[in-house]
Amino acid sequence: MNSRRRNLLRLLAVLLSFVLIAAACGDDADDTTADDTGTDDTDDSDTDDMDDADDSDDMDDTDTDDTDTDDTDDTSTDDLPELTDSFTGVTSTTITVGIAMLNFEELVSIGASSEGWGDQQAVWQTLIDDLNANGGVLGREIVPVYEFYSPISPEDATRACTVMTEDNEVFAVLGGFVGPVVATNTCVTQLNSTILVGGNQSPDALAASNAPYYQPGSPDFALSTILLNLLDETGRLEGAKVFVMGGNADAANHDPVIELLSDRGVEVVGDNMYLANDIEDTAAQDDELGIITEQIKQSGATAVFIHGTPSASIRGLAAAGLNETLDIWTNNPGGLNNLGETITDKSIADGVITSGGADDTSIFDDPLYQSQCHDVVAASDIGADLRTPQAYEKGEENWFNSVRRYCQHLDLFVQIATNAGGDLTQETFQGAAEAMNDFVLPGMPAASLSAEKPYANDLYALQEYDSTAGDGVAVPLGEFIDAFT
Repeated sequence: MNSRRRNLLRLLAVLLSFVLIAAACGDDADDTTADDTGTDDTDDSDTDDMDDADDSDDMDDTDTDDTDTDDTDDTSTDDLPELTDSFTGVTSTTITVGIAMLNFEELVSIGASSEGWGDQQAVWQTLIDDLNANGGVLGREIVPVYEFYSPISPEDATRACTVMTEDNEVFAVLGGFVGPVVATNTCVTQLNSTILVGGNQSPDALAASNAPYYQPGSPDFALSTILLNLLDETGRLEGAKVFVMGGNADAANHDPVIELLSDRGVEVVGDNMYLANDIEDTAAQDDELGIITEQIKQSGATAVFIHGTPSASIRGLAAAGLNETLDIWTNNPGGLNNLGETITDKSIADGVITSGGADDTSIFDDPLYQSQCHDVVAASDIGADLRTPQAYEKGEENWFNSVRRYCQHLDLFVQIATNAGGDLTQETFQGAAEAMNDFVLPGMPAASLSAEKPYANDLYALQEYDSTAGDGVAVPLGEFIDAFT
């Protein structure tokens, strides 16, 4: 396999893994490329689900059973506001939305995924049918426009965007675009000024957007903030002297990490980045890491913050013996859980700390997820093979991924649109979203939105790498807490 194709497949695998968390992906793991994760193919990190650690008992005790998240089912016709043809894609009786879905047949055919997510369109339609049967959004029914897109063809992704936003003039697009075609999200929010719920936000895409842009899980660029908030909340930043390092492929996040640390009053005693590629020139990379680790020793650091893919940095720190003496933090849980082929002894990463959301089992066990998502699809006749997440074998269609991801996206849209009231426009939609400072989503017991935080999930835990857990994975270190209180 040539180097270009190998790197493409590696990138697709990395990005797909973050889709699989939905949110936790979510997701978003919504949940998929990385300004902040550093999807740097130099470290050959084939990241699977960042939330594989099964520790549902540690999840926050938020009582989702008693939380009133979406009251559209209980809204009587007497209480409904006056509904008008208020905006593009919105009539007095309907809201037309675009649904963007990955073409998993293509992903499987090129070896980027071993399985699909079942019948994605049928899952969407089942959830929408149930919503409409129970009153829709303040009496308006959701009318979907479905489009599949290639994960490796910007032209095909743009075609899908155009069909939804221009040909069908939808009010919003749900799902969005991920992987190598993540830039197509700006086709929705910038070029066509259409609301987007999903995709994978980046600072540049948000700044360029001419329409509201939200996602259920946290985007990659927020991972540094989440990790530092948790470290601060648990007292681990107090008195720390931090050296910042990472690969040059993630250079865009180097200065922002230093700024985030400084904003919290943390002393940054040094920083540096390596340039060499570990697969193509491991020896040169090791030479660079040797120089950086000597700088760390001279700096008086008590902790090292690794931004981007962490494999090479961990290998260099271990070679210098610093993994035994310093606290090591990484903002890339996916890369930590999949250390790549240049690390043969995974125990050198033991004790490295990152952050993570609820794992698949915790999401599956959430009562709201069960009642609002799982049970609805299970009661349908679409032939969904619904099991606990860990019961799926490699190569089997993983229906859980589509059910949880699409249920969260739909519910987020519905909650915002409901709070926007009868006069549904982009302006009222944005105003409603920015006022939602405390709500829940299926499998996501703590969420908030604001003008400064356009991503919903709030619930995270510190995680610590344990080479003896499964094949080596980061496991929760303490309780899940609200990282944005």
